[in-house]
Amino acid sequence: MNKLTTIFTGALLAVNFNVNAGDCPTLSGNYLIGKSNADFASISDAVKALQCGGVTGAVNFKIEEGTYKEQVVVGTIEGASAVNPIKFESERGENMGVVITTSTSDATLVLNGTSWVTFENLTIDRKDAVSGNAIKIDGNASHLSFKSVVFDGVETANAREAATIYFTSNAPKTYMAFEDCEINNGTVGIMKNGMSADKGTSIIGSTFFNQSMAGIMLSNQDAPEISNNVISSLSNTPGFTGIGLTAAINNTVVSNNIVNAANGTYGISLTNCAAQATALSQIVNNSVAVGGEKVVGLHLAGNTDNLSVNFNRIKLSIKGEQTAQQSYYKNEGSGNNVNLTNNILYDLQTGGYTIIGNTYTDFFNQLPTQSNPSLTASANGLMIEKVSPVK
Repeated sequence: MNKLTTIFTGALLAVNFNVNAGDCPTLSGNYLIGKSNADFASISDAVKALQCGGVTGAVNFKIEEGTYKEQVVVGTIEGASAVNPIKFESERGENMGVVITTSTSDATLVLNGTSWVTFENLTIDRKDAVSGNAIKIDGNASHLSFKSVVFDGVETANAREAATIYFTSNAPKTYMAFEDCEINNGTVGIMKNGMSADKGTSIIGSTFFNQSMAGIMLSNQDAPEISNNVISSLSNTPGFTGIGLTAAINNTVVSNNIVNAANGTYGISLTNCAAQATALSQIVNNSVAVGGEKVVGLHLAGNTDNLSVNFNRIKLSIKGEQTAQQSYYKNEGSGNNVNLTNNILYDLQTGGYTIIGNTYTDFFNQLPTQSNPSLTASANGLMIEKVSPVK
């Protein structure tokens, strides 16, 4: 008799003897999910036990190697907290060994009102479906962590609802962390629309491949951190964006990322992302390579103020004729207190660098002798256009 059968047998006896609610045993300690003398035969069985009895201590589920063809739906878990966290992880510590997959329903893994849960060294697969998400996070959720998880989204995605990792915007979702993950396919790799200003979003050391609309799209966030990621796509979708932030307030950090979008439009784009004058947001040490008919390496719009733009490398590979929308850097917003320092702006067609400063703090940017002086200052701030091709 596996653990789930024991739990629900106990629950039935409790009901027969009129015992109060809380009729399932609480969980604490280590459990095994799998086929060979395991506590639970499936991941869904373990989740049912969690939600029936709750937890009174830290719980760690080790999952045996194999493919688990099931939709896993996790709701609120009684007793889960910082001192009573829950973890699902591969028994062998290899993320390709445990695959959770389904092509039916709306998502492979659904977390609804779930908090204090970590997923580690797993593959969450959706690539054979025609729509939906590898993971959908709904309701009021907090402190969810994903470490070394492979997310395989829909390969032929053509709608925003087919983001590989999708957060709904109907309730706060705070302290969400992705570390050393691999996010493949989907319209958007991670799409998180905060209800107001969600705190504690961090995306660190992860790779994004083959998204059709954007690698990362976040809105209504309080001081998110996006660092040490690689985003690569050959998408021809107009407006493709490597990293896009809207209404990300306070000390936002976008650092040490590599964005390669051969046919993209925006490398990094910020709209209405205002920090404090005493605590600037940081766009630092990123490497952006973008190419297409309409190209902007770093794009600012709206009230994107109090920003430090340092040590970035922006390369443009242009297709077609030069237009006003082909720029290393374009500020279409208020542009107050934007410090542009020590950046390298490189045009692959000419080998030239170009930089301009007006009311901006502008010093120590690289200006080699081959730099083309063709520059345009926009009405709202600073625009650095690509240099004219050498005939």
